[in-house]
Amino acid sequence: MLAGLLLAVSYFDAHNHFTGILPYQAYADLPAYIAAFSDPKRSVGVADRLKLYHYLAGWYDATGSKLDDRLFSPADGQRFAFGARAALFIDRARVAGSVAALDGTIERVLTATPWTEFDSAYAFRGGPASLYLRDQFYGGSDDRLGGDLCKATVLELAATHIDSSEQSLPFIGGWKFSEGKSYPLDTIECVMHARDDPSIRSALAAMKKPMPAIEIVLMTHTAQLGMLSHESQYREWSKTGACAPTALPASLATAPKTIYDALMGWDAGKAVVASTDAVRYFDDVVGIDTAAPETTCFTDEGMAYYEELAGAVYRASKDRRLAGWRGKLLVHTHVGEGAIVDYAPAPPARPWLFGNAFASLPASWTNAAQAEANITMLLAAIRHFQREHPDANRYVIFRLAHATWATPEQAQEMHDAGVEADVNLESNVATGAYPVSRMPLGSTLLVNRILPLAQNWATNFELNDLLGTLVSDPSDPSQAGAVLGNAALKYLLEAHVRCLLGTDADGVEHSDIVREYQYAGALIAYWKRTDPVFRARLGNAETSVLFDNVRKHLADMASGEVVAY
Repeated sequence: MLAGLLLAVSYFDAHNHFTGILPYQAYADLPAYIAAFSDPKRSVGVADRLKLYHYLAGWYDATGSKLDDRLFSPADGQRFAFGARAALFIDRARVAGSVAALDGTIERVLTATPWTEFDSAYAFRGGPASLYLRDQFYGGSDDRLGGDLCKATVLELAATHIDSSEQSLPFIGGWKFSEGKSYPLDTIECVMHARDDPSIRSALAAMKKPMPAIEIVLMTHTAQLGMLSHESQYREWSKTGACAPTALPASLATAPKTIYDALMGWDAGKAVVASTDAVRYFDDVVGIDTAAPETTCFTDEGMAYYEELAGAVYRASKDRRLAGWRGKLLVHTHVGEGAIVDYAPAPPARPWLFGNAFASLPASWTNAAQAEANITMLLAAIRHFQREHPDANRYVIFRLAHATWATPEQAQEMHDAGVEADVNLESNVATGAYPVSRMPLGSTLLVNRILPLAQNWATNFELNDLLGTLVSDPSDPSQAGAVLGNAALKYLLEAHVRCLLGTDADGVEHSDIVREYQYAGALIAYWKRTDPVFRARLGNAETSVLFDNVRKHLADMASGEVVAY
């Protein structure tokens, strides 16, 4: 009954990443994937997926194997996870004769699984998988491929019941124009003009879906929040287990002035869009996001940078008002999510075999205490910014992304400061930010459910979507509670923080906005049944409180005045 009710409402995805929305099948034959929105018979076939697998396996032989056992690939700083590379190596004898092995292997490469990090999925999608599409279907044209990736993403949002969303778009280092082209600007212009694209309108009509409302937030890199005084280093913990100075690549830096200019539609003071698009640009580009795997240890210098970044957004909001725009801008920051560094500090033994690569979950290395400490530092910086700018709430909205390890005390402080939170339940399990060890029945599930599936080659791929395997009915309070019952959503709701739900890129994270609401509704019922404190603080509140929060957020973003939190 809950599922039917939820499908009747309008869904807002508060946390999504534009480059991670498409399912892995789309990378096997993107033109066929787009055509299937209008005609489902024209779907991506097994032969197409097999061709993609052979291309990726060839990439591993020629390039990936040269990465050896290093945790990180060379200069570009992206991860190609051991689990993804091992899957391409180990399963090559099985994929031609088993669709399950074929799909499971590609999924392990292009999504977040217990053996593959989400950054690895992005690295493969933006690297060899995109090269395959470009050369196989688009005559080597990056522009044609980019246009279709954008079109497919818009249609995928509609197909997954997302009516409106805030999408994080990589903007590290700014526009990065090359030969007059900029990937961020091309994507923004595609979003702005999607409603005018006849092919998108035709596909939506065939799907009987409305055009999703898409708003873009420009993504900078979390490393700068851990900067040290000389700005060439930052503090991070993944390489040693303790916060230590590490070189900060210049390629990860984004200046606050660059953000101000971008929010105004400029590049170094020069307009990047036509004057006829200026109003639409302001409506569609609505703030910033600071994101990366949370291996960073926030510092005083990093928090000073954060306040400068927030100040750039605050000034842009004021100056947009002077230009006739009305509304607020978002300062969205990934924090308190934690990070999982698989196979660290020791990689899996060579030769890679099923038994030493996949028959058990990797010995992951996390740092929940640092995630909690980062929340404390960021909240202090927000409070300081609000004291220095008493009218800040007229111009900006602060939101913590994930807050997976938030404490009850931090949740209360978020409420008192008028700071929002977005919660991404499925993503947190997919990335390991919410690990098995934190699940109320984690040890039982590990012994009785997870390891038997992992140790059997025929069932191992079922664990690619770990949460979907552990919970057969997301609307069932007992099932959801056994797995997600220790989620920080409980503390955020108890403190009446304005909580919003997100998928965090459904194609990478095995997530779905309808299921997010099903899980959240089941958890509310579970906590009301099992925790008298939660029951007393929430009263008669149901899943509707989350939809109410969406309405409040959207009203706040659209208003030029302070809106009651």
